[in-house]
Amino acid sequence: MLRELRRVAAVHDITGYGKCALTIAIPVLSAAGVEVCPLPTAVLSGNTVLPNFTFLDYSPYMQAHLDHWQSLGLRFDGVYSGFLGSVEQIHHVQRLIRDFSSGIAVVDPVMGDDGLLIPVYDREMCRAMQELVASADYVTPNVTEACLLTGREYRDAALSPAESEEMCREIAELGCGNVVLTGVQREGRLCNCGWAKGEGYFERSIELLPFTQHGTGDLFTSTLTAGLIRGYSLVEAVDSAAAFVRLCMEEGQLLPDIFDRGVAFEPHLYHLRSGVYQE
Repeated sequence: MLRELRRVAAVHDITGYGKCALTIAIPVLSAAGVEVCPLPTAVLSGNTVLPNFTFLDYSPYMQAHLDHWQSLGLRFDGVYSGFLGSVEQIHHVQRLIRDFSSGIAVVDPVMGDDGLLIPVYDREMCRAMQELVASADYVTPNVTEACLLTGREYRDAALSPAESEEMCREIAELGCGNVVLTGVQREGRLCNCGWAKGEGYFERSIELLPFTQHGTGDLFTSTLTAGLIRGYSLVEAVDSAAAFVRLCMEEGQLLPDIFDRGVAFEPHLYHLRSGVYQE
């Protein structure tokens, strides 16, 4: 008989077609046995890689959304945020962490990729994201975002172990304590480099696939969050997320319109029923 159901507040946009954000976070966390309460940041008709998508900014409604939750006395075992489009939205996540959470906070500091900054991010936004990272327990930057958080100039994703360790440690010292630096490429392998509070630096690597699919970053962090909420260690959650993303990419690569529709994880969700990926 079920005696516990852990609950996460997920702060992301919701996209009708082209999987990302909440359309990944909700099913992945649910499959892992975690209740998801979404706080949308925006509603889109399609992923932003697609032409002519529609966009509705949910910012004017987020405070009322949180006020209602507060009136209900809601508490969460975790807060999980992804792309945030304004300083105001960042402040809403800080409120969630401060006033609603008795568990962990996972922040994916979505600011850019491949050395390019997302257009809405200026100096003020980057500074606000640094403050949000400082209030998190776990953060999952890619190399571009790690450079922004540490004040480094981006060169490429081929970091040495020493460079990766230094960046992870500096981000952890902002206050979050635990870091997973994603997307490091080294000798044909994809490395997830981490800093675990009280344990220090670690690396986990997997073969680099010769193709990409959108939504894999959200799939990785959603799977990672599921493992952490279910009580697994950071290394166990990293291994789970990397293995699950690879499986979904490989199995779905021949599907029609795979680039537009995004990574096909749905047929494989049963692998997460224990909270982490199991074959």
